[in-house]
Amino acid sequence: MKKLLYVVLPLALAACSSEPAEQESADDFANRIGQNGKEVDPSRPDPDAPNTASETPPKGADLTQLAKLGDIGGVNLGPREGGCTLMIGSQEMLIAAGMKDGAIPGKAVVRVGDSLTTIDADVGGLDAIKTGTTFSGEGFTVSVAPAAGDQQRRPANVTVRDAAGKSQSYSGNWICG
Repeated sequence: MKKLLYVVLPLALAACSSEPAEQESADDFANRIGQNGKEVDPSRPDPDAPNTASETPPKGADLTQLAKLGDIGGVNLGPREGGCTLMIGSQEMLIAAGMKDGAIPGKAVVRVGDSLTTIDADVGGLDAIKTGTTFSGEGFTVSVAPAAGDQQRRPANVTVRDAAGKSQSYSGNWICG
């Protein structure tokens, strides 16, 4: 016991006698995180901010070419009691959500061009989303046709068509919860 006391006591005294850390100034903090007195350019998106979606797809984008969703942390799909995800390989390409009330249409989000775009489901609520429906956005539609059944994960074919009639088909898995 005495040996333990001889070892622990000097360590405890050393810890008590150490000086408190000096508080960092605002300028030092800005320099440390890379601001260095530079103003943030409001025209450039904050890379740390969650992505949000627009109802309007980006100008000039090929609306039939879906891309991996990526971060959708800032996307508002409205009230929901469940939803489905289109997976192509290991990539999420569309996420849809809806209410059980069939009178309330659901919403989905896709990435076209460099932007996330929200699209509206046909009326039918969550049941329509799970069994397959068409989502409409400005200048394009996305039709989801999963295999019959009520399994949580089913193969699905998806057709994206722009206003000019150009279309692109995708095959993947429709995963609902």
